[in-house]
Amino acid sequence: MTLGVATKKGIILTAIILSIITAASFSIWLIPQHENSSFVISDYRSELDSIKERHGVIIKEIDEDWKNLLAGSLSPDDFITRAQTSSLQINSLLSEIIESRSPQEWRESYLNYGEALKKYYDYLTETIVIANKMKGGVSIDDLKDELQKLGTMKKESESFTIKANEIKP
Repeated sequence: MTLGVATKKGIILTAIILSIITAASFSIWLIPQHENSSFVISDYRSELDSIKERHGVIIKEIDEDWKNLLAGSLSPDDFITRAQTSSLQINSLLSEIIESRSPQEWRESYLNYGEALKKYYDYLTETIVIANKMKGGVSIDDLKDELQKLGTMKKESESFTIKANEIKP
């Protein structure tokens, strides 16, 4: 008979412990997170140079992958995967630009570099569209208009980069 009582005590004790764990879990979940945290930037020149350097690495990698796609040594699927990853990286860089809260003297340079990143993001999106068409069997020779549009997008990104460099304090 003591076995039945111990079982009731065990069940009650287990229920209490589970209630405490559940309450603790919910209280941790309900505590507001600091989603609006930001980084304090004191050297805006170095920050912008860092973003430009990382952007340059992405450009170099995508240019190489694009050449390999056109040469047939990289599959459209592999290119698409790499371009999508690069798009995420560009979005991350753009977030850094937006969240930097640059002072007035840096604002125009940061805004222009943000535009350069947006144009490059559009360029990456268009490369993915072209790679999907190639994957579907469309010949690169049939994509002349798209390739011309692609070149224009890249030049627009480059022009915003140049403007950002020219106007930085």
